[in-house]
Amino acid sequence: MDIRILKTKNKLYKAFISLIDKERIKDITVLELCKEAKVNRTTFYKYYLDVEDFTNKYEEELLEELKVNIKNINRNYLLSFTNNTIETIKKDKSTYLNLLGPNGDANFLKKILYIVKNESIEEWHKLLKKATENDLNHIYNFIVDGITGIINEWIKSNCKEDSEQIEIFINKICMSGLSSFI
Repeated sequence: MDIRILKTKNKLYKAFISLIDKERIKDITVLELCKEAKVNRTTFYKYYLDVEDFTNKYEEELLEELKVNIKNINRNYLLSFTNNTIETIKKDKSTYLNLLGPNGDANFLKKILYIVKNESIEEWHKLLKKATENDLNHIYNFIVDGITGIINEWIKSNCKEDSEQIEIFINKICMSGLSSFI
């Protein structure tokens, strides 16, 4: 990719994160985003249809970066991936706190956690002998909603609690729930 395009996109990303800190994504306009990023609107429209399209493409890029973590996971896909996600949030705190915060995309965290759904269900199918296919889908949805709630609370507290403690708690509660299907 051309270095100028990359610089322009990075300016837009930084401006976007800055704007989400002040207002909801759905209230951000192209004009406002371009002004904040010091990018011409014509340039913006060269790559994006509107702010929603920009948001989706930005989130897709972040999801692709997170998918790289899957290659290193051999077991406990959802839990390992959740731990990697928590560490990623911690490393790039401003981006994720704003995207996952009250002005951000409420579904973005679920999009992240659904990356490993198929791998997790496939693994659980081998381990959880008492669970039907329907059970496995319900289990995944239940766990993802629980993890989402825990991470959202952690984000609301500005990630004050140690990330390792969050990871340990999530692992403990998930494993105890799964054990009833063994």
